[in-house]
Amino acid sequence: MKNSSRLVVAVGIVSLTALLLSGCGISKTEHEALQNEYDILKAELDGIQEVYPPRDFSSISELEDWLSTNDVSEEPLVEYADEWYRKALKIQEDALEDGYIISADYDIWEDGETASVWCVAIVRGRAFFWDPETDDITEETFFGTVK
Repeated sequence: MKNSSRLVVAVGIVSLTALLLSGCGISKTEHEALQNEYDILKAELDGIQEVYPPRDFSSISELEDWLSTNDVSEEPLVEYADEWYRKALKIQEDALEDGYIISADYDIWEDGETASVWCVAIVRGRAFFWDPETDDITEETFFGTVK
């Protein structure tokens, strides 16, 4: 009985080895096409892994450098709060594409006529905010460490 089991195992190993060595019946052209597709998908995955999961900025200079490359603040000044907020959301979207977390926020004053719009980023646990039309960063000292 032992010999027959060994024979079955040996035949299985030889069969698997032959199958692997033969490329599982895939032609060289098919193999190259699959390898090319794999390389493309791997490059895409590597790109995603560079920005996911999104993170906070590691330093003020990293935030300042990122803002200097983002051109939303260079667009013409807007007249209405919805346009202003749209700019903040565009900055938020651009940051996410680059792997950073930025919040967009607004406040309508009690008079119902006045609004404020700003972006917020966390750097080493501290909140920093700025007007999306100027990129002038200010530390929110009222909060202290938030994270």
